Amino acid sequence: MQEEINVIDHLLAVEKNAAVLIDNAVKEADGRIIEARNKANSQFKEQYDDFALSLQKAYEQTVEEKKSEHNKKLEAYKRELENFPRDYQAFDRVLDGLLSEK
Repeated sequence: MQEEINVIDHLLAVEKNAAVLIDNAVKEADGRIIEARNKANSQFKEQYDDFALSLQKAYEQTVEEKKSEHNKKLEAYKRELENFPRDYQAFDRVLDGLLSEK
């Protein structure tokens, strides 16, 4: 009978050791998962920030190019208007006609 009790005690001790090993393994796995998640989040944020910065730079460059293009077109239009012949007599006749109708 004592031998059976000793075997049962031994099996309980083995089970307790196994439970401790499993608990330690779960803690280790949780720690590794947290570490891996933090590393992945950090890498994602770094890549996201780099990508966002490159998009911001491309946007700013495009805006500057469009402003420059707009200014060039506006200056060309102003030069075209300055070189357009003016007929002040015809303009005066149109104004006289419009003002005399009222």
